[in-house]
Amino acid sequence: MGTSLKIMDLELDLLTEETFCERMTEFLSGDLFRVVHLVSLDYIDKYEEEPVVQEVLEEADLVLPGEKAILSLYPVDVLETGGMVVDYRIAHRLLRKELLNDKKCFVILRNKKEAKIVYRYLKKYYQNMDIVGVYSMDTNVTEEALVNEINTKVPDLILMAMEDCRAEQFLKHKRHMINAKMGVVLSGVMDMILRENIHVPNGIKKLHLGKVYTRIARIPYSVRWRKRIFRKKMDNYNTKKQLDAKKELSEGEEHENKE
Repeated sequence: MGTSLKIMDLELDLLTEETFCERMTEFLSGDLFRVVHLVSLDYIDKYEEEPVVQEVLEEADLVLPGEKAILSLYPVDVLETGGMVVDYRIAHRLLRKELLNDKKCFVILRNKKEAKIVYRYLKKYYQNMDIVGVYSMDTNVTEEALVNEINTKVPDLILMAMEDCRAEQFLKHKRHMINAKMGVVLSGVMDMILRENIHVPNGIKKLHLGKVYTRIARIPYSVRWRKRIFRKKMDNYNTKKQLDAKKELSEGEEHENKE
């Protein structure tokens, strides 16, 4: 089972772990190209500012919470205990349970450095998944060339994390041409994934400060820190709504006076 939640103007799908697994199995075995977005607080700004993001999310098959902080209006811990998918970590844990075994995966990242990190990450956690292609957008590959490469490999899964709104633009222009089962847009959560799997320099390891280094690197994406950011965004959103309502009321009264 699942439900829809509205966070500011962004509508999210909240699924139970069981329903999530069922939907992933359905998407990965179907004939249509399905698109799933994992969104974060940072994605809210994109949604408000970029029409292409709004358009692509409306056509998405699922829009899932990528981090707990985006659900701060709700009892997140209770939802998690109740078996709901509240962030990308839970989605990752569920996908590791054989859902991606023997599946072919194509990866599109922002740059070569991130591509190497994500490639190692996938090989570590999804040993039975076949990575058939890794592309970095800093090579200035065209959308047409990217589609051709994807369709040559015929992957089951495409993982996308591109700069700015390029993933959304790519999907808007080329979704109907892609020969794959499912695409997952990770642009909103990729920085979290990279921080949580950050490479510890050898010098830090020799000083036995690896855990401290990792802990400090993760601070900007800690749930507590992100909740503070959510509250600020929520305050700004409510203020804007109030100002818009006052402006609309004022314009209505002005129109009536003219009549």
